[in-house]
Amino acid sequence: MAGKAAMKLYYDAEFKREHKLPQNTRRFSAVADAVITELQRQLEAGSGKSAYHSYISAITHYLTPFFGKYNVDSITPVLLNKFEQWRAERMGKQPVASTITNHNSALNAVFKYAMERGWITAHQLPKLINKGRKSEARPAFTLQEYRSMVQKLRHWSAQGHMAKTRDMRELLRDYVLILANTGIRHGTEAQSLRWRHIEWIEKDRQHYLRVTVSGKTGTRSLIARANTEDYLKRIQSRFPALAKMTFDQLLERRVNDYVFRLPDGTKTTNLNQSFRQFMRDSGLAVGAASDKSRTLYSLRHTYATFALMDGIGIHELARQMGTSVGMLEQHYSKITPELLAEKFAGRPRKDKKRK
Repeated sequence: MAGKAAMKLYYDAEFKREHKLPQNTRRFSAVADAVITELQRQLEAGSGKSAYHSYISAITHYLTPFFGKYNVDSITPVLLNKFEQWRAERMGKQPVASTITNHNSALNAVFKYAMERGWITAHQLPKLINKGRKSEARPAFTLQEYRSMVQKLRHWSAQGHMAKTRDMRELLRDYVLILANTGIRHGTEAQSLRWRHIEWIEKDRQHYLRVTVSGKTGTRSLIARANTEDYLKRIQSRFPALAKMTFDQLLERRVNDYVFRLPDGTKTTNLNQSFRQFMRDSGLAVGAASDKSRTLYSLRHTYATFALMDGIGIHELARQMGTSVGMLEQHYSKITPELLAEKFAGRPRKDKKRK
């Protein structure tokens, strides 16, 4: 009996070798968990790419829920087609090309990890394709629309029949202006911001506000536009304990309070709803460049657009915003040389006549 078992193992191994199959394999879920652990280790060590956060999210929310029960060497083109249908149903829409690229990169990371350990062979790797729809222009504000929004927001924030409504609108006003002048992400980055995360730095006898945020792509520091100081001071003035200090003292003491709070000290999750109401009331919900409704994320897109039009380099902007150069090129390719004509040409000839 032992001899027969040994012969069976031998022939099984020969069959797998002849047909370029792995001698042993693992469940996708186990390999995916190991990949997540390795990506997180690299991120914590500071050697990981910012895209690793997106890979971890893709594996956690899409790849493992669908492929988890299969062996890593049994993922066929037929199974991938089923995954595409499942993913679209889960999302409620066809994903854009950039989302599929992210998922494919995460899936390749799992395959690479498995192949390095002999759990799948190069012969078995399925070809990943991308049939995603082309991403649409991000709904940002033009300069004229932005100026109109700022003016209307000033009047709108002072209105409201109840004190709580006015408090919410005043907070929204400063929240909007700070997002638009720093490029920080609405949500985790902004909502987790504390006063101790803001500081003055000096360079060439000039002082700049440096803000440290944590969120989607880890922790990063950015330089806020100069007028951000005014909006922060306005928030400070609403809290008696903070208003007793100068702005510089507030930052020097590294106060641990959250920045974006209502006067009673509570954090709110209703800023999205308030912004949508303001967009409807102001008539700025939809702009000329996109038929998509604007959200608080539109302020980040506006920041990127204005920065590129001001001539800030795309590599510098990518570091400032905590994103990739590829992402900026994909979504802000409309920032063409024509829009930067004056910066490229220097001082234009005013006496040039049209023919």
